[in-house]
Amino acid sequence: MKYQIYGRSETGSDIIEYLFHELSIDYEFIEVDEKNVKSDEKILKINPLGRVPMVKLPDGKFLIESLAIVYHLLKRENHLLPSTETEMNEFHQIMAFMSSSFYPIILLFYHPDHYVSDKNSEDLITKSQNILHRYLNFIEDKIGEFVIGNELSAADFYLFTLLFWLEEDHFLENYPKIQSFYNKMLENQTIIKVRNIQNERKTV
Repeated sequence: MKYQIYGRSETGSDIIEYLFHELSIDYEFIEVDEKNVKSDEKILKINPLGRVPMVKLPDGKFLIESLAIVYHLLKRENHLLPSTETEMNEFHQIMAFMSSSFYPIILLFYHPDHYVSDKNSEDLITKSQNILHRYLNFIEDKIGEFVIGNELSAADFYLFTLLFWLEEDHFLENYPKIQSFYNKMLENQTIIKVRNIQNERKTV
């Protein structure tokens, strides 16, 4: 039995689909629309948090939460991990930062209605935007050719997914190193292939 990804394109599910493709792990993608993920009893039984991605493993069990899925895949196929202990420590640090700080603040900025009343939305947007720039400065100071050193790792696909949303609103314009990284990842063959697959799914 192959893996099944339950998700939506152009969301956090992209992180997982990029890694499946890059690691050459066979999978089936099951599109779940935003309304169903929060109301479908079958899905909520699997993930009471009502969000994607979630992955059905070959043994029939389910795994939820993007970071947990990433580490599960890397335990199976580790060539997207840094090779030295120092870089591994940096990898764990940046993955924790992206999943627990950077990703959540992006959600606050784009979906304030999920967290506060309408009268408080503008304030939340302003404050989350300020924090986003603080986080982008943090990344700008650390990033080189890739997130960790000079070799591609899983962290690059994770960061690219988050930057993809921000780039549309011109967040990256004042961060030349981040912009250069983003442009490089746009040419990554896995990202190109997965984006093409996603576009094909839209036409079905």
